[in-house]
Amino acid sequence: MKIFLFFIFFISCVCFGEGVQSQNLLDSLHVEDEWVINNILDDGIHFYTKRIKSLDQIAVKVSQVTSISPRYIKSVVTDLDKYGEFLSNSNTMSSKILFLAEEYVDGYQYIRVSLPFFSDRRYCFRMFDYDMPPDSSGAFVEWFLLDEKLKYKNFLKKNNPEAIYISIGSGSWSANIIDTSRYDISYRLIMDPGGSIPDFLTQKINSISIINLFRDVMLEAKKRAEF
Repeated sequence: MKIFLFFIFFISCVCFGEGVQSQNLLDSLHVEDEWVINNILDDGIHFYTKRIKSLDQIAVKVSQVTSISPRYIKSVVTDLDKYGEFLSNSNTMSSKILFLAEEYVDGYQYIRVSLPFFSDRRYCFRMFDYDMPPDSSGAFVEWFLLDEKLKYKNFLKKNNPEAIYISIGSGSWSANIIDTSRYDISYRLIMDPGGSIPDFLTQKINSISIINLFRDVMLEAKKRAEF
Protein backbone atom coordinates (compact mmCIF):
# COMPACT_ATOMS: atom_id res chain seq x y z
CA MET A 1 0.00 0.00 0.00
CA LYS A 2 3.04 2.32 0.11
CA ILE A 3 2.35 4.11 -3.15
CA PHE A 4 1.88 7.48 -4.83
CA LEU A 5 3.78 10.36 -3.30
CA PHE A 6 6.63 12.69 -3.35
CA PHE A 7 8.12 16.13 -3.77
CA ILE A 8 8.14 19.86 -5.66
CA PHE A 9 7.29 24.31 -6.10
CA PHE A 10 6.58 27.37 -8.23
CA ILE A 11 9.08 29.39 -10.25
CA SER A 12 9.88 29.65 -13.96
CA CYS A 13 7.44 26.88 -14.93
CA VAL A 14 7.37 25.55 -18.48
CA CYS A 15 4.00 27.21 -18.91
CA PHE A 16 2.14 29.94 -17.05
CA GLY A 17 -1.03 27.94 -16.48
CA GLU A 18 0.80 25.06 -14.88
CA GLY A 19 2.58 27.43 -12.50
CA VAL A 20 -0.65 29.12 -11.44
CA GLN A 21 -2.34 25.81 -10.65
CA SER A 22 0.66 24.54 -8.72
CA GLN A 23 0.98 27.77 -6.74
CA ASN A 24 -2.72 27.66 -5.88
CA LEU A 25 -2.35 24.12 -4.57
CA LEU A 26 0.66 25.08 -2.46
CA ASP A 27 -1.14 28.13 -1.10
CA SER A 28 -4.06 25.90 -0.09
CA LEU A 29 -1.71 23.52 1.72
CA HIS A 30 -0.12 26.34 3.71
CA VAL A 31 -3.38 27.89 4.89
CA GLU A 32 -3.72 26.55 8.43
CA ASP A 33 -7.50 26.82 8.51
CA GLU A 34 -9.55 23.62 8.10
CA TRP A 35 -6.78 21.14 8.86
CA VAL A 36 -8.45 18.49 11.02
CA ILE A 37 -6.38 16.20 13.23
CA ASN A 38 -7.26 12.53 12.63
CA ASN A 39 -4.74 10.69 14.75
CA ILE A 40 -1.69 10.98 17.02
CA LEU A 41 0.60 8.00 16.59
CA ASP A 42 2.74 6.33 19.25
CA ASP A 43 5.93 7.98 17.98
CA GLY A 44 4.42 11.47 18.26
CA ILE A 45 3.49 11.92 14.60
CA HIS A 46 0.30 13.97 14.19
CA PHE A 47 -1.84 13.14 11.13
CA TYR A 48 -4.24 15.70 9.62
CA THR A 49 -6.60 15.93 6.65
CA LYS A 50 -8.13 18.85 4.78
CA ARG A 51 -10.51 19.04 1.82
CA ILE A 52 -9.17 21.15 -1.06
CA LYS A 53 -12.37 22.48 -2.60
CA SER A 54 -10.84 23.47 -5.95
CA LEU A 55 -9.94 19.80 -6.62
CA ASP A 56 -12.57 18.11 -4.46
CA GLN A 57 -9.66 16.10 -3.04
CA ILE A 58 -8.41 15.41 0.47
CA ALA A 59 -4.98 16.80 1.35
CA VAL A 60 -2.94 15.11 4.07
CA LYS A 61 -0.38 16.44 6.54
CA VAL A 62 1.95 14.87 9.07
CA SER A 63 3.99 16.70 11.70
CA GLN A 64 6.34 15.84 14.55
CA VAL A 65 8.34 17.79 17.12
CA THR A 66 12.02 16.88 16.89
CA SER A 67 15.50 18.09 17.78
CA ILE A 68 16.75 17.29 14.25
CA SER A 69 17.70 20.47 12.39
CA PRO A 70 15.68 21.16 9.21
CA ARG A 71 18.93 21.33 7.25
CA TYR A 72 19.45 17.58 7.70
CA ILE A 73 15.87 16.86 6.70
CA LYS A 74 16.28 19.04 3.62
CA SER A 75 19.45 17.18 2.68
CA VAL A 76 17.51 13.90 2.74
CA VAL A 77 14.45 15.11 0.82
CA THR A 78 16.54 16.66 -1.97
CA ASP A 79 18.94 13.71 -2.27
CA LEU A 80 17.02 12.08 -5.13
CA ASP A 81 19.87 9.76 -6.12
CA LYS A 82 19.83 8.17 -2.66
CA TYR A 83 16.11 7.43 -2.32
CA GLY A 84 16.72 3.76 -2.97
CA GLU A 85 19.02 3.58 0.06
CA PHE A 86 16.63 4.81 2.75
CA LEU A 87 13.01 4.64 1.54
CA SER A 88 11.23 1.53 2.82
CA ASN A 89 9.25 1.16 -0.42
CA SER A 90 12.26 1.52 -2.72
CA ASN A 91 11.67 -1.96 -4.14
CA THR A 92 8.45 -0.71 -5.75
CA MET A 93 9.79 2.63 -6.98
CA SER A 94 12.44 3.93 -9.36
CA SER A 95 13.64 7.54 -9.49
CA LYS A 96 15.64 9.50 -12.05
CA ILE A 97 16.95 13.07 -12.23
CA LEU A 98 15.90 14.60 -15.56
CA PHE A 99 17.39 18.09 -15.29
CA LEU A 100 19.46 19.86 -12.67
CA ALA A 101 19.33 23.67 -12.65
CA GLU A 102 20.68 26.18 -10.16
CA GLU A 103 17.19 27.00 -8.87
CA TYR A 104 15.48 23.59 -9.07
CA VAL A 105 15.71 19.94 -10.07
CA ASP A 106 13.33 18.04 -12.35
CA GLY A 107 12.85 14.36 -11.63
CA TYR A 108 10.88 11.29 -12.69
CA GLN A 109 9.39 8.54 -10.57
CA TYR A 110 7.79 5.27 -11.56
CA ILE A 111 5.71 3.41 -8.97
CA ARG A 112 4.97 -0.30 -9.37
CA VAL A 113 1.53 -1.02 -7.91
CA SER A 114 1.07 -4.54 -6.59
CA LEU A 115 -2.68 -4.30 -6.02
CA PRO A 116 -4.83 -6.42 -8.38
CA PHE A 117 -6.62 -4.51 -11.16
CA PHE A 118 -4.67 -1.30 -10.52
CA SER A 119 -2.17 0.16 -12.98
CA ASP A 120 1.32 1.40 -12.18
CA ARG A 121 1.82 5.16 -11.81
CA ARG A 122 4.46 7.61 -13.00
CA TYR A 123 5.07 11.35 -12.88
CA CYS A 124 7.60 14.09 -13.56
CA PHE A 125 8.11 16.75 -10.91
CA ARG A 126 9.98 19.96 -10.16
CA MET A 127 11.52 20.45 -6.71
CA PHE A 128 12.85 23.59 -5.04
CA ASP A 129 14.71 23.98 -1.76
CA TYR A 130 15.22 27.15 0.25
CA ASP A 131 17.89 28.37 2.61
CA MET A 132 16.51 29.56 5.94
CA PRO A 133 18.29 31.16 8.89
CA PRO A 134 18.53 28.74 11.86
CA ASP A 135 15.97 30.78 13.81
CA SER A 136 13.48 31.13 10.93
CA SER A 137 10.23 29.22 10.32
CA GLY A 138 8.78 28.38 6.90
CA ALA A 139 8.91 26.00 3.95
CA PHE A 140 12.33 24.57 3.08
CA VAL A 141 11.35 22.18 0.25
CA GLU A 142 8.38 22.46 -2.13
CA TRP A 143 7.39 20.59 -5.29
CA PHE A 144 4.77 20.24 -8.01
CA LEU A 145 3.99 17.75 -10.75
CA LEU A 146 4.67 18.60 -14.40
CA ASP A 147 2.37 18.29 -17.41
CA GLU A 148 3.14 15.12 -19.37
CA LYS A 149 2.54 16.88 -22.71
CA LEU A 150 5.18 19.53 -22.21
CA LYS A 151 8.93 19.46 -21.57
CA TYR A 152 9.41 15.70 -21.03
CA LYS A 153 6.84 14.25 -23.42
CA ASN A 154 9.50 12.50 -25.55
CA PHE A 155 11.09 10.95 -22.47
CA LEU A 156 7.69 9.72 -21.28
CA LYS A 157 6.94 8.08 -24.63
CA LYS A 158 9.98 5.83 -24.10
CA ASN A 159 9.68 5.13 -20.38
CA ASN A 160 6.87 3.06 -18.85
CA PRO A 161 4.22 4.32 -21.32
CA GLU A 162 1.72 1.76 -19.99
CA ALA A 163 1.60 3.40 -16.56
CA ILE A 164 -0.99 6.04 -15.64
CA TYR A 165 0.53 9.51 -15.52
CA ILE A 166 -0.23 11.60 -12.42
CA SER A 167 -0.43 15.28 -13.38
CA ILE A 168 -2.05 16.99 -10.38
CA GLY A 169 -0.12 17.21 -7.14
CA SER A 170 2.01 19.44 -4.90
CA GLY A 171 3.76 19.09 -1.58
CA SER A 172 5.73 21.06 0.97
CA TRP A 173 8.15 20.40 3.84
CA SER A 174 8.10 23.10 6.54
CA ALA A 175 9.68 23.87 9.90
CA ASN A 176 8.18 25.82 12.77
CA ILE A 177 10.83 26.87 15.29
CA ILE A 178 9.74 26.09 18.87
CA ASP A 179 12.98 27.04 20.65
CA THR A 180 16.74 26.79 20.10
CA SER A 181 16.72 22.98 20.01
CA ARG A 182 13.21 21.92 18.95
CA TYR A 183 11.40 22.10 15.62
CA ASP A 184 7.88 21.20 14.54
CA ILE A 185 8.51 19.55 11.16
CA SER A 186 5.57 19.01 8.79
CA TYR A 187 4.99 17.54 5.35
CA ARG A 188 1.83 18.46 3.43
CA LEU A 189 0.61 16.72 0.28
CA ILE A 190 -2.24 16.90 -2.22
CA MET A 191 -2.25 14.41 -5.08
CA ASP A 192 -4.84 13.03 -7.47
CA PRO A 193 -3.61 9.51 -8.39
CA GLY A 194 -5.74 9.39 -11.54
CA GLY A 195 -7.53 6.35 -12.91
CA SER A 196 -10.68 4.86 -11.42
CA ILE A 197 -9.61 4.64 -7.78
CA PRO A 198 -12.45 5.27 -5.30
CA ASP A 199 -12.04 8.35 -3.12
CA PHE A 200 -11.93 6.37 0.12
CA LEU A 201 -9.11 4.18 -1.24
CA THR A 202 -7.17 7.18 -2.53
CA GLN A 203 -7.33 8.75 0.93
CA LYS A 204 -6.29 5.48 2.59
CA ILE A 205 -3.33 5.01 0.26
CA ASN A 206 -2.11 8.61 0.64
CA SER A 207 -2.53 8.42 4.43
CA ILE A 208 -0.40 5.29 4.78
CA SER A 209 2.14 6.52 2.24
CA ILE A 210 2.77 9.95 3.76
CA ILE A 211 3.28 8.49 7.25
CA ASN A 212 5.76 5.88 6.00
CA LEU A 213 7.59 8.46 3.89
CA PHE A 214 7.81 10.90 6.79
CA ARG A 215 9.23 8.21 9.07
CA ASP A 216 11.81 7.15 6.48
CA VAL A 217 12.99 10.73 5.95
CA MET A 218 13.18 11.54 9.65
CA LEU A 219 15.12 8.34 10.41
CA GLU A 220 17.65 9.07 7.67
CA ALA A 221 17.96 12.70 8.79
CA LYS A 222 18.67 11.52 12.35
CA LYS A 223 21.45 9.26 11.06
CA ARG A 224 23.01 12.12 9.11
CA ALA A 225 22.79 14.46 12.10
CA GLU A 226 24.60 11.91 14.30
CA PHE A 227 27.30 11.11 11.74
